This record gives sequence, C-alpha cells and structure tokens, in this order.
Amino acid sequence: MSSKLFDKIYGCLAGSRVGSAMGAPPEGWSMEKIAEKYGVLDTFQPYAHYGGIWDRPPGSTEDGIERQKLMITAIIEKQDRITAEDLVQTWIKVLDPEKMKYMTQPFDRDILAVAKTGRVASGQLGEFMGFADVNTTARSFHAIPLINACDTEGMIEDVYNVGRVYQPSHSDGFPGGVIFNAAVVEATRPNSTVDSVVGEALRHASTERTEGIKRSHKELIEEALDIGAKAKDPMDIRTELNEIYNTKLTAYAFSNIWENVAKALAIFVATGGNVKDSVIVSINFGRDTDCLAASAAGLAGAFSGTSTIPPEWIETVDQATTQNPYTNAQRTIKQAAEGLYGALQNKIKKMKAHVDLMESQI
Repeated sequence: MSSKLFDKIYGCLAGSRVGSAMGAPPEGWSMEKIAEKYGVLDTFQPYAHYGGIWDRPPGSTEDGIERQKLMITAIIEKQDRITAEDLVQTWIKVLDPEKMKYMTQPFDRDILAVAKTGRVASGQLGEFMGFADVNTTARSFHAIPLINACDTEGMIEDVYNVGRVYQPSHSDGFPGGVIFNAAVVEATRPNSTVDSVVGEALRHASTERTEGIKRSHKELIEEALDIGAKAKDPMDIRTELNEIYNTKLTAYAFSNIWENVAKALAIFVATGGNVKDSVIVSINFGRDTDCLAASAAGLAGAFSGTSTIPPEWIETVDQATTQNPYTNAQRTIKQAAEGLYGALQNKIKKMKAHVDLMESQI
C-alpha cells in the first residue's frame, strides 16, 4: 500500500511495538543502571517477566501491546470504531486465561473473569481496578486515534467509552489519555508539524489547579515540552525529567499517566518525531521504559510513518510475534496496520453513504 495515511498507521504500530519490545528488558531500572549495563541500549534483548516463567526471545512485546492487539482485533471484526462492549466481547472470544499468565498482568485476567460472569456491564469493569491513573490510555490505545484518524472528537468519545474497561470513572487516565491521543490524531493529518501536534495536545490540557495541586495539567505538559525544546541532544532531557518524576507515584510503580504523557511529548519535540531516536531515548530513560517507548515511538510513527524505523527492527518484532505461542494475535505489524486501514476505509464508506443520503433529501 502506498497511502500516506497507511504509512502513518503502520509507523504508529511499528513504533509502539518496537519500543515495547526493546524497552521491556530494562523496565523498572534506573537510568544509571541501564548505562552501567549497556552504555547506550539500542538493541533487542531477551527478558523474563512474571517470575521468570517464560524466557522471551529478543523482539518480544509485553502486556501493553497485548491490550493494543485486542483493540485492533475488535476493530477489524467490527470494521469500524468500537465500544467497551465490543472490546469485551473480543476478550471473551479470543483470550485463553492459561496463556494470558505468560503475557499479561494479573488484573487483565481478573477483569476477564468478571466480564465472563455477565453480571457487570462492560463500561463498569474499570471500577474494579485497585489503582487509577495508570498510563494504559496512552501506551496501549494507539488503535483508538488511528481508527479516528483526523477526527479528534470521535477519539475523545472512544477514549472515555473504551477506557472504562480499564480505569475507574475518576481516573486521570481519561484526561491524560485524551491529551496524548489528540496528539496522535493530529499526527495522522497530512500536513501536521511538530508544532501542530504539540499544540493539539495542549489544546486539550486543563488549566485548572485543583486544591493541593501546584500546577495544572497544561503546566505539567508545558514544563516537559520546554525541557524537550531546549535540548541540544535528545538524550539530555532524561536527567531533568527524571528528577521531576523520580518517585513511586501510584500503586503501580512508575506508570502514572502524567509522567508517561509529559515525557512522551518531550521526546517527540526533542527528536522531531524521529521514531528510531524516540525509541533509543525512551529505553535509556529508566523507570517505565517499555510504556514510555510505546507511547513516544508510537506518536513519532503516526507523525513520520515508517521512514525513520530500521527495517530490521520491524523484522525482529514480527519474527518474535509470529513465533509467540501465548500472544492473543500473531499478526505481523504490517498485517495489523492493513486490518486497521481496511476498517478505516469501511468506516469512511459508511460516512459517505450517510452524507449522500442526507444530501439527497436537502
């Protein structure tokens, strides 16, 4: 496919998955520990999660991409935007709890079990989460802005709907997710620029300062963007941003939505939307390296497509995916992009048919 929009979809998924796979081995490490071990980490490494029950080969993605894959499967099956109910029905259809323990967090299996009882509405499952404000709506939701390419309002509606399966209603995952995914939607536009992507993110950031909070959401993002803009070398932003966020912010260490979004946008500015550079900066940041890389490189890919991604990186991830016996979908990155692009085309056809019908009555 030669479509520029297809290349942006492909680039977004490739960036997120390469970042996930390359950032998973040092997840939770400090920036200093990564430097001591690797110098500058820029290669895929094997790793083990969840008590070492499975040694994952280089190029293997992790739980955040498992959630992304489920949304893509649901979109491909529906050939349109999805709801919380559509996603949960996909879970029930494709997920095997015995395989999930190798690839996902315990809470993924918990909410699947609750969903299968049929006693809780899909849009209420997030209320069972014991922690709010994690970064799922940024690091895993790439399919939502992509099926809503160039349509910010549709994306916002879907983030608040689909997000309810993962987050309680009071979670900052919703406003934070909207900020990040608004940037992705803007990045899919044909004439987007670094400034327009950042501007769209800031347009959705609140200026309100609630009691006990010294800075608004917009001020938090602007602080990170300033650090990114002044950096002579993108790697230089790590120390200053880590000093700001060097704490365990939630019950789920390092996965706070504001840290993820602020750092991802700063990396986007510092690298000019270059996917390769975004991956390398992210995975050498320390803390939640896989989530940060999935967000930052996914945004960069939506902006610049596949042109700044080494082909061998995509090949390594594809090989690990097609040989993974535990993943919920073995599609290559390109196959996933083709599925999403086909669903988007179908959505557009239905929109055109509706416009034609309305115009015929005017």
